[in-house]
Amino acid sequence: MTAGTAPDEEVMAKFAGARLWACHQAPYLANAIFALTPALLEPGTDPDTGAWVPDPALAAFPANTDWVVHIDPATVLANPVERTGWWLLHQVGHLVRGHAARSPVRPAPGATGPTHAMGLEGQRDSAAHRWNQAADAEINDDLETEGLTGPDGVISPRELGLPGNRMAEEYLSLLDVLDDALVRGGTSLSDAVDCGSAADGIERPWDRTAGGAGLSELEREMLERSLAAGIQERASARSDVPGGWVRWAEARLRPRIDWRAQVGSLIRKGLAETSGRVDFSYRRPSRRAAAYGDFVTPAMTRPVPETALVLDTSGSVTAPVLERLVGEVTGIIDKVSGPGRRLRVLCCDTKAHPVQEIRKAAELRLVGGGGTDMRAGIEAAMELRPTPDLVLVMTDGQTPWPERRPPAKVLVCLIGDDGRAPDWAARVRIPADVEEKER
Repeated sequence: MTAGTAPDEEVMAKFAGARLWACHQAPYLANAIFALTPALLEPGTDPDTGAWVPDPALAAFPANTDWVVHIDPATVLANPVERTGWWLLHQVGHLVRGHAARSPVRPAPGATGPTHAMGLEGQRDSAAHRWNQAADAEINDDLETEGLTGPDGVISPRELGLPGNRMAEEYLSLLDVLDDALVRGGTSLSDAVDCGSAADGIERPWDRTAGGAGLSELEREMLERSLAAGIQERASARSDVPGGWVRWAEARLRPRIDWRAQVGSLIRKGLAETSGRVDFSYRRPSRRAAAYGDFVTPAMTRPVPETALVLDTSGSVTAPVLERLVGEVTGIIDKVSGPGRRLRVLCCDTKAHPVQEIRKAAELRLVGGGGTDMRAGIEAAMELRPTPDLVLVMTDGQTPWPERRPPAKVLVCLIGDDGRAPDWAARVRIPADVEEKER
């Protein structure tokens, strides 16, 4: 079809049909599908005939994080309605699952210009391709559960023999291993289609054409909560909803408790039990000594609690997050035990490094970076003199733990959602991206 012979109305009518098809296939995502803002792009043309030519870079109807989906008119007209509808469901998956925010290749906040993942010519590097594939695998696994098979070139866990019901981060490592095996066998995984900045957080040239359209941050928040509530309601009514979406809804609606309040409460509780213990001491006379004549009577004393902090400095925990958390903890301990108290800190990877005594987080020097074994850190803390009454452990939880409860109280601050703490320890979950969320 030549330029000008297919009006925008025809393109948008076919796009509207794809929307309806997508809503019929996954009614629990209908609100999200209709929340997408379409942005028509200028079609490419054949230099000889002037006919519209589909742009391969726009084959996946790439979206951005403002919920704008970019439409190549030639691609819409060349695709059956069902294929366009499948891509709309796919893009909603990227947006709702927050793949851009989770992307390991996204630019740092405030960065401008080309990033390490997007070159001067607008080409993504292999790391960005692979993250797109991993994110696709997370989404397409649920689409296949609904009997919706994607077009050629998209990653399917089932076809690749990978386990289902995994997160993109897990598929990322699995795809690397699989690709290495395929390369040794003489083949390789195909390059990922480009799902846009909604998948990896890297701005594309066409993102600038949207002109501020799409959803605001508040509108996105309200939409996600509405979707999660609807999915949970359907799951409770035993309607068919893929397990991945049910898990997402449960996590999205899980009550969010301020981790600072939790940490502060547990530290105060642990230290109060120690400081509440009183004993007799002859280091100073009793206030009632005059009443006893020649007898020397002891005074009642209240011990000052001793605290030790064990930091997971393996490669899986970033230094900025640890520094931020140490600052919070020192502030809490100052309020409980009085200002100017020294905090003993042990950095630990597979072994405990020499103890550091600090008054504030800026004095801390992070050392380590190998594997992770918090048993060594806790054991070293218990060997300190005086022995700590409370041991705080900050880790992602991907570590072995002592089989028995140490003599001191232990509070484990788990960074991220995947790690675990032993049953005998108190625990608090802390967001892995705590530093970025507070910018």
